[in-house]
Amino acid sequence: MSPWLYLAIALVAAGIPSRWLWDGRMLFVNGTQLRTRLVMINPADNRRRRRWWKSKSLWLDPVRGGAAGWCLMTGEWKWLNGMEPITAKLCYYPLLIVPLLMVLWQTFGRGKQNECIVPVLFAMGVLAGYYYPVGGGFGWVLGLSALGVGALVLMAMQSIWVMLFAMAAVLLVIGYYLVGLGIEWLLLPAICLVPFVRATLRSEKLVLAFRG
Repeated sequence: MSPWLYLAIALVAAGIPSRWLWDGRMLFVNGTQLRTRLVMINPADNRRRRRWWKSKSLWLDPVRGGAAGWCLMTGEWKWLNGMEPITAKLCYYPLLIVPLLMVLWQTFGRGKQNECIVPVLFAMGVLAGYYYPVGGGFGWVLGLSALGVGALVLMAMQSIWVMLFAMAAVLLVIGYYLVGLGIEWLLLPAICLVPFVRATLRSEKLVLAFRG
């Protein structure tokens, strides 16, 4: 298949704005608010609010993120393999910014409320798909490890930015063994920290989209 077709699929999958997958019951919460809703003990509220699992974004974000990451890397490899080695290397490194731009695009949607969406599921999907060939078929280990640690830290610390830095640290450690030292290794924490950088530069609040 043509590398351009892979790249087109990647851009389409990553280009779908997050807000297209939201419904009228979406809430935008910080770490404390999310933990409060997940552990609420009021039975009357629980029956209604436990339907967070019905959110389309919960299931589609990691899938389309994975598709975008895998197609992007596959398309890049097919395209670069047809070039001279020096030319391919010069083109390869600038392309590493594309996964970051994919994640950055998904942070938009709440600018008028001075909030930055943290697309954690989409970002982990991109990471798993993009590093599948680079990590010897174990890109999913990177994504699931970071996601698991991030969830635990978020529940314990109730802070989204602490969660992001914990995920970045885990990726640095695991990525050292699966990916090795190099610019691809540094890209791992960068994917996690894109929302934090944007929120810091624009003085925005970090929030997670959550179906109430």
